[in-house]
Amino acid sequence: MDYVAWEQRMSVGVDVLDGDHKRLLAMFNGLLAGGVSARAKDDVSGLLGDLRDYTDVHFRREEEWMERAGYPDLESHRAAHRHFVAEVEKLRREFDDSHAVMLRIDLILLLKDWLIDHIQTVDMRYKPFLAGSDVAASGAAPTG
Repeated sequence: MDYVAWEQRMSVGVDVLDGDHKRLLAMFNGLLAGGVSARAKDDVSGLLGDLRDYTDVHFRREEEWMERAGYPDLESHRAAHRHFVAEVEKLRREFDDSHAVMLRIDLILLLKDWLIDHIQTVDMRYKPFLAGSDVAASGAAPTG
């Protein structure tokens, strides 16, 4: 069961970025499916690592698309990405000293905020720039 289902209105108009967002949404749904019990501390640890690794790949890809499209608010977007990474790292550092239930709740809140606010609001700001870019029109991913 998906707690938060992907909807077409969430699309940024670039298949690879939409795929990334769907994967992040799947991580969030997996976290919600585990509930807030302390029994799954290893699951949270694994998710924190996966989240850190995957957001690194996704953010780099997304920023490259925005750069190629000439998105004017790129630096602000990069700052939002750095903030999210810092929050995930903060949770990772606190993991060993934290109560697993509280850590899970903090992670749920962070991902909820990110999926609802960032992807559905902030990422939508670059959608018109990417949709009109030569790179997006070609269907090819930008290359460094």
